[in-house]
Amino acid sequence: MNAHSDVAKVQREIEAAKVLREQIADLAQGDEDFIRDTLEGELDFEGIVRTLLAEIGEDEALADGIDRYADDLAARKQRLTVRAKLKRSLICTALEIAGRKTMELDVGTVTLSAVKPKAIVTEEADIPAEFFKPQPPKLDQTALSAALRDGREVKGATLSNGGSTIRILRK
Repeated sequence: MNAHSDVAKVQREIEAAKVLREQIADLAQGDEDFIRDTLEGELDFEGIVRTLLAEIGEDEALADGIDRYADDLAARKQRLTVRAKLKRSLICTALEIAGRKTMELDVGTVTLSAVKPKAIVTEEADIPAEFFKPQPPKLDQTALSAALRDGREVKGATLSNGGSTIRILRK
């Protein structure tokens, strides 16, 4: 590499660092802590990218943790819902056996009520169409993109210019 190409490379990296700093400021939307934490002490292009890359890992780990926590909460909610239904069933059975329609207690009043019979589907394919609700069509984005990439013209749609993305490998 000659001196001219080295200078050009450094100039491009300086410009890239400048653009990154501007984009980070825009992304932060006035959050000075975000800007300070991201750019603190980083003046060069590699330093800024290194910091952003490390933060991507932290953000993704936090997002994964939130997903796992949300899954745990959903499972807990399901267990509590099932438990509440079981307790309702126990009270219903007890009232039926005792021959009581109502009980007034300090924590609430419980009343035994009849429930209308409901349909039990044994073979959905045999049920006439009149008993189905029409559903609005849902766009198949994957098929539409594939058709456009294959050169097919589809009214109301066009392909984006694509772009670039990054792939991150963790050691």
